Amino acid sequence: MTAGVWEVVFFCLASGAALGTFYALVACLGVLMRAGRWLTGALDIGFCLICAAVVFLAALAVDHGRLRFFQAVLQLLGGWSAAAVFTPLFCGGARKLQKFFARMSGFLQRKTVRLLPHWRTETRKRSQSRKKVRKKGKKAQKRA
Repeated sequence: MTAGVWEVVFFCLASGAALGTFYALVACLGVLMRAGRWLTGALDIGFCLICAAVVFLAALAVDHGRLRFFQAVLQLLGGWSAAAVFTPLFCGGARKLQKFFARMSGFLQRKTVRLLPHWRTETRKRSQSRKKVRKKGKKAQKRA
């Protein structure tokens, strides 16, 4: 193989790996946003449009706009390998990030609830007894 062919092979693998990494980031974004059906569909459509544009531009660069079989196979191989590696890492990190922020939010809510009475400017009146006042039953009302 000539030197130009190796450059094309590397270019196709690299562009496929870039798309695979982009897929991992889109999946991570869906996890962070807790995407439902509609948002997941919108993210998928946007990802497909970007992939189509990148494949078209790569075909222009490789063979004047003609999509060759080896280009498609190499881009699929690069994309699959990058997505297989990065998707679990990014999505796992996103889930850990969600847990961290949920814990911090709960911690801050507990602390602000404790500090909130100290920040009030007006004094609140304390009731004389904190016992619950129960209503008397019918028999107790008749006896009284």
